[in-house]
Amino acid sequence: MPATDVDFEREFEELVRDLRALPTTAPDHVRDHVRSFGEPVPARTLRDLLPALSWRRSLLVLAPVCVLGLVSAAVIHGVLNSGGSDNRAATQLTYATPGEGGSTSDSGAGLAPHPAWTSVPAPTPGRFQDYQASLTVRVKDVDTLHDRTAEATQLAHSYGGFVASVDESTSGGDGRSDLVLRIPVARVQDAYFRLSKLGTVTEQHLSIRDLDQVVQSQRRRIVQLKLSLARIAEALKSSSLPADVRLRLELQRDAAKQELARVTGSAKATLREASLSRISLTLTAQQAAAKKGGMGRIERAARDAGSFLAGAGAVLLFLLIVLSPLIVLAVAALWGTRAHRRREERRLLSAA
Repeated sequence: MPATDVDFEREFEELVRDLRALPTTAPDHVRDHVRSFGEPVPARTLRDLLPALSWRRSLLVLAPVCVLGLVSAAVIHGVLNSGGSDNRAATQLTYATPGEGGSTSDSGAGLAPHPAWTSVPAPTPGRFQDYQASLTVRVKDVDTLHDRTAEATQLAHSYGGFVASVDESTSGGDGRSDLVLRIPVARVQDAYFRLSKLGTVTEQHLSIRDLDQVVQSQRRRIVQLKLSLARIAEALKSSSLPADVRLRLELQRDAAKQELARVTGSAKATLREASLSRISLTLTAQQAAAKKGGMGRIERAARDAGSFLAGAGAVLLFLLIVLSPLIVLAVAALWGTRAHRRREERRLLSAA
């Protein structure tokens, strides 16, 4: 074995012997110095912090926060809904155009007058039609309402028609005027266009019903009754008729005359309806309502906020009713845990 290996082993053994000879316990003065520092404070965890926050403190903090959040949500809901109410109040338009033997309809809504509102379809040439329309126009104020009512009346006369009825009423800054105008069908387009220029159109309705078959049926019935009366009159000229036959023919003649008078009157009324259109015009003035628009929006916001709070209260009440068994069980478990902990503390204190 080389000498270097022997020297290394000997030095290693001496080092191990010296280490084993060292004392394994700390001196007393070192121990006393370490004890003077005291026990180290353990780091606080979330589990240690939770008992410090009692349920009373949590309730005092969370309850105002929840109430404030609910009220804020209700106010935001009311403001947003009140701002969009004007769009929801858009007037509706029902617009019908005639077809072969019937009518088709299309509807839309908007606040601004549509270009199609200033004109109506022309009557079908050569056919009898019941042409009816209604038009609602908003004017500036009550004074303008009276002037526009007079203008509509003059316009009906200028087109060869007449005013069937007029009903005008005012109250404060509000006013309303209802007119029924009978305008010749041939000039209804021009008259309707002029009426739509009296103010801002907010609503209209057009109805065209074909009367051609009704007129033709009435005319055929009139011809049949006249032929029947002619045959009866010819038969009554005979002097050889028995008394009972003559009486029966006379009764038939009287019934046919009454029927002819009735059908003739209906035919004249139908022709009159087909020759004159019926336009129901409504003029409105709502100046006072426009002045109170700001207050109305505040009231709508308050009403919507109240509705939101009422709905939220109903939901909370429903949840409270549904979850009440679980809440009772949780409170009972918490109370039992605290009671058990107190008993254990008393037992440990008495044992010490």
